[in-house]
Amino acid sequence: MRFHLPITDRARCIAAALPLRDLLLQVCVPALVHLDPQKLDGYGGIFLHGSTQTERDELLARLRPLCPVPPFVVADIESGPDRLPPDDDADFGTLMSNGVANDPTLTATLGELTGRLSASRGFNWSLAPCVDLAADPDSPMVGTRSAGRDPEHVARIAWAFASGLQQHGVLATAKHFPGDGFGTLDQHLTTAVNPLPMDQWRAGPGLAFQRMIDHGIRAIMPGHISLPAYDEPDPQNGLCPPATLSRRLMTDLLKTEMGFEGLIVSDAVNMGGFCGWMNYYDACARFLECGGDVLLFAKIDDRFFTEMRRCLAEGKLTEATLRDRATRIIAMKESLGLLDAPAAPRAPLDLASLNLPALADELAAKSVGILRDRAGLLPLNLHKSARVLHVVIYNHYERHKPILDAFTTLLRERSDHVTEWVDPGCDLLFNAARDHEFDVIICSIGGAIEYATNVLRLHGPVARNMMYGWMRLGVPVVFVAHHHPYPCYEYDAVIDCALATFGGGRPALRRLLAGLTGEVALPHVNPQSLA
Repeated sequence: MRFHLPITDRARCIAAALPLRDLLLQVCVPALVHLDPQKLDGYGGIFLHGSTQTERDELLARLRPLCPVPPFVVADIESGPDRLPPDDDADFGTLMSNGVANDPTLTATLGELTGRLSASRGFNWSLAPCVDLAADPDSPMVGTRSAGRDPEHVARIAWAFASGLQQHGVLATAKHFPGDGFGTLDQHLTTAVNPLPMDQWRAGPGLAFQRMIDHGIRAIMPGHISLPAYDEPDPQNGLCPPATLSRRLMTDLLKTEMGFEGLIVSDAVNMGGFCGWMNYYDACARFLECGGDVLLFAKIDDRFFTEMRRCLAEGKLTEATLRDRATRIIAMKESLGLLDAPAAPRAPLDLASLNLPALADELAAKSVGILRDRAGLLPLNLHKSARVLHVVIYNHYERHKPILDAFTTLLRERSDHVTEWVDPGCDLLFNAARDHEFDVIICSIGGAIEYATNVLRLHGPVARNMMYGWMRLGVPVVFVAHHHPYPCYEYDAVIDCALATFGGGRPALRRLLAGLTGEVALPHVNPQSLA
């Protein structure tokens, strides 16, 4: 059922009483990492991803008395309780893990537990789930954050997760309207483009967002993504603006045609796709005038208030618009019970009672799988005396070292002769394979999403490890994609055997090893045709 935001007299009265400065603060959700924690202000919300419970309790105890309206407490909680700060013992996968598992009931359970845990830790807004379609394997921003390529499937999985969040008073957010994932432009750096004609858009990403609206999503995040098929070019540069700066997209399409009545929160306003388009402060004003409600990661300082007053004086922003947006935000807080909620977060949940490890194992069992096994190498005979080389060919290795180290540790439980090489170079790999120094080579390849790096695929000098044909010299070679599964497709002729965990944690690694050795049967998976 579609969400209808009730604008009550109480919300109107509260907004009407706010002075201009407090109205500006009400429409802003800055990130703690961009703030001096000793100089807090009465923000409409605050983004606290990465904080510990102690840090949150201490900061919110100081923030709440400054806020004329209780603040939103916000994080990116995209696919499970392990995305909550701090991490829990149970590691979960990504939304693509859920898409591969194709079990909406399991995903709904995951969302419900995530909602309970989020609320118990003081959060009331998650900037998730991602409803983008994984159309282009090279997209730098989508990949495993999406449940797949089919819009009905993506919406079904995304709503299963979102409904669990909203069931426990945590605002869920469908992002990134009008749909990322159709190219290699990164909105952190520049305005991305959704290139689809409108008939394809309505049958693709538009359908996914429509399903989320029809089910009752309460917030939508437009991206810094243009939709030229629907919009009109800017007269100054001849380019169509991002959704965050487009009345056509936010008001005419999203609100009027698609019937969305919830909150519209911008993607981060420090991204190049937004403030690289026009003056930062003018862009903030234009977002609100075009139909947006909440400025994410606004830079709050004295200059912000000066510049926003200038925008008001120049007619780029009206006080009526500002008061309307604040009223809508307060009304949403009222609908969530925040206006009457106690200041302190709820009592912590008994994690043992949630049985999170069992849920993580169940998700791993349904998602970890075989991408390809042309030569019939599986299962491997990883006996104690087997000479195993674990090669790591990974973008930004240091960031992902913990999960890669965990994989090496698990391999060493199977064999007493496991060697790990990180970015060894193709010459060394060629010599080792040619001379049969190892009985099997297991190669962890690829990387995860890294914002502002342009492309998701294996890139840079580390990719040179794939030269010299060392995988064709008679030693069995198995490739493992621990994050995005797409190296298998880029190196189509090179890789005969590949498995994927889709960003899963230790439960996924354990399932992977059991499948490698034949203790369990792994499913064959194809993320390019998830439906």
